[in-house]
Amino acid sequence: NLQNRQLLGNIPVPAQPGVARVSPDGKWVVVSSRGANAVSLIDAQKLDLQATIPVCQNPEDIAILPDGSKAFVACTASHQIAAIDLKNKRLLTLLRIGGTPVSLMLKPDGGELFVCNFEADTISAINTTSNEVSESFLAGSSPVSGVFSGDSSLLYVSNLRSSSVAVFDVPTRKLLVSVPVGSRPDRMVLTPDEQLLFVADTGSGDVSVLRLDVRRDKKIQKPPQRLFTMIPTGMQPNGIAFKMLPAGN
Repeated sequence: NLQNRQLLGNIPVPAQPGVARVSPDGKWVVVSSRGANAVSLIDAQKLDLQATIPVCQNPEDIAILPDGSKAFVACTASHQIAAIDLKNKRLLTLLRIGGTPVSLMLKPDGGELFVCNFEADTISAINTTSNEVSESFLAGSSPVSGVFSGDSSLLYVSNLRSSSVAVFDVPTRKLLVSVPVGSRPDRMVLTPDEQLLFVADTGSGDVSVLRLDVRRDKKIQKPPQRLFTMIPTGMQPNGIAFKMLPAGN
């Protein structure tokens, strides 16, 4: 309980839980267990384990559709994506994609899921209605994370080994620009006004800040052309978040 800062309980799940995601409707907590090659479904209201579903090898990242109907799980060892029916608590299908899927990026409308394939240097696009891989396209060296612009027209992808951020036009899948950043970039976050993109650089121990060219109507005019500044942090920053402040601060 965050308000009272109290522990409400512990819920046992299979071995080596790695990622937990809450469904948008607040009904489910979906947990990937790397050691058991399984996904657990927890009732968020009752705090009770409802089902454990065998999936593929080393499940990690999870994406849940906005309507809470499905969850998609990236399995790094078997190079697969598992599609799960949350309502009926069952595995729908396993999708074969490129080498080592490490990160899932769901478009805000939930219609497409993009996957960073770390070892294949590609991005795969999945149709979330038909549960099919529609295509794959080249990224930089070892794509590890991504974030969409608010209107879903642009996809920013951090490339770990090439120390760059690639900017793709989502409708055409075309690479617009590749911007050098710090060493071994990982997670990223856009400010709500989409004026700045912050990138956690795990190798150089800093955060790269990219200034985006945005008109007053907040539509992207063109992708970033240069690095704006770099902010020193502690060693190996691999996660980042943006805190909304109250109005007037």
